[in-house]
Amino acid sequence: MTVAILGGLDRLKNNYEKQAKNLGMDVRVFSRRVPNLPKRLQDVSGIVVFTGTISHPLVIEAVKVARSRGIPIERSHTSSISGLKRCLGEMSRKGLVS
Repeated sequence: MTVAILGGLDRLKNNYEKQAKNLGMDVRVFSRRVPNLPKRLQDVSGIVVFTGTISHPLVIEAVKVARSRGIPIERSHTSSISGLKRCLGEMSRKGLVS
């Protein structure tokens, strides 16, 4: 399963990937706005949004894509590893991602 992370800190990208791998998940990190976001989120199982480090229009676009495709979305204001753990754990606990 693949989880997309929107936002976050560039210097923590490797840590985000390691944490997701420890939980058995593949991850795609988009730390800044990317063209064709809906196309890039086509085959993800979940979305984590770090709201403190991305623009409001990107959050709105991500939520619109998630709702239209039925993709679960978790939000965290902080871009920390513990925030990522909490979001991924919450998705797993709810059975949204396996």
